[in-house]
Amino acid sequence: MNKITQTILLALIAVVSTYADNGINSPYSRYGIGILANQSLSINRQMGGLGYGLRSSKYINIVNPASFSEADTLTMLFEAGVSLQNVNFKEGDKRINAKNASLEYLAMQFRIRKGLGMSIGFLPYSRVGYSFSKVSNDGAYESSTDSYNGSGGIYQPYIGIAWKPLKNLSVGVTGSYIYGDITHDVTINFVNSTSLRRIYNASIKSYKLDLGIQYITKLAEKHTLTLGAVYSFGHDMDADATITEVNSSSSEEKKIDKGFNIPHTFGVGFVYGYKGNWKFGADYTFQNWNKSTFFGNGDGQNRSKVSLGAEYTPTKLSNNILKMIEYRAGAFYSQPYARINDKKGCNEYGVSAGISLPFYNNNNRYSHATLHISGEFARLKPDSPGMITENHLRINIGITFNESWFMKMKVR
Repeated sequence: MNKITQTILLALIAVVSTYADNGINSPYSRYGIGILANQSLSINRQMGGLGYGLRSSKYINIVNPASFSEADTLTMLFEAGVSLQNVNFKEGDKRINAKNASLEYLAMQFRIRKGLGMSIGFLPYSRVGYSFSKVSNDGAYESSTDSYNGSGGIYQPYIGIAWKPLKNLSVGVTGSYIYGDITHDVTINFVNSTSLRRIYNASIKSYKLDLGIQYITKLAEKHTLTLGAVYSFGHDMDADATITEVNSSSSEEKKIDKGFNIPHTFGVGFVYGYKGNWKFGADYTFQNWNKSTFFGNGDGQNRSKVSLGAEYTPTKLSNNILKMIEYRAGAFYSQPYARINDKKGCNEYGVSAGISLPFYNNNNRYSHATLHISGEFARLKPDSPGMITENHLRINIGITFNESWFMKMKVR
């Protein structure tokens, strides 16, 4: 059965690599540093992004680095995820669809010693991808055809470690290297055959540091509560950014100092567990973007996000695989972090649901693989009239390999 899941994973990666771009197709990615990526793995995405209070030895939770201390003694976890997405754009009576696919993340987790766990992985931080044009003719200026194209993104390899100094307390830290290139290309073609082109380029190299804490308490014999909190340090990114203006007779390049920022981020949440079968939780995240600048423009605004999630596991271990399926569902709401032409951007609403299906090795019950499948519907809805509404339907697929690398063998 492990061979089957490995074959599925390799097939998925091959298919997605063939057809994938950076996983985004949205005109709103031309603002700020692009569309912020979902910095979580399969389990969290099934539950609307919930993660501050989640702990498990069966899966990796990168939302709160304090959870790494729950790593199992004998096993190494490895997880990979891909996504397939269909986006519907609506502007007045006009509608259009676009499809994307991407390799979402790679992550691994293992135990160093008792109470000390580590995770290493790679995932995106933000994405830029769009291509559209419009005709401008307001009567005051010469009419033109304006073309907008953007590509690139920011990526985040990370390494994290967590320590459990007390029975009910865990603390952790994650350090990430932030890097990537972003390009925006605006071309205005006037009816008199003249043109004006403006190119925005940014090459980013920086870091990100997250601190996490979790406290686990037993409310009653079958009731548990886990409280979690995460803080991320905000700072200026090291960005080499330029704006180049090109017309029929000249070209001028302007260098932008202090063009981008990483926000201070604070998140709190909880997960309530009952009988080891049920889990319910909620998260709140606040990001201080209001002092952020993008290509020299102060277009940032503070962002809040709320996530709700639930999980049901019928049986922990059974010979019937259908009785071991884990069911999850969630919902989320988030505010925009970047303004659009001095107007508020799009609020995002979404719901998600998914299952996790384990496949056990008959020769070694400690080694198994789990297939995670979830669907997510999200809407980007602007508050201002005359802006595009986006409806996203995403299919997230992930596989976790749980291998008994650290089991000690006895010779008799």
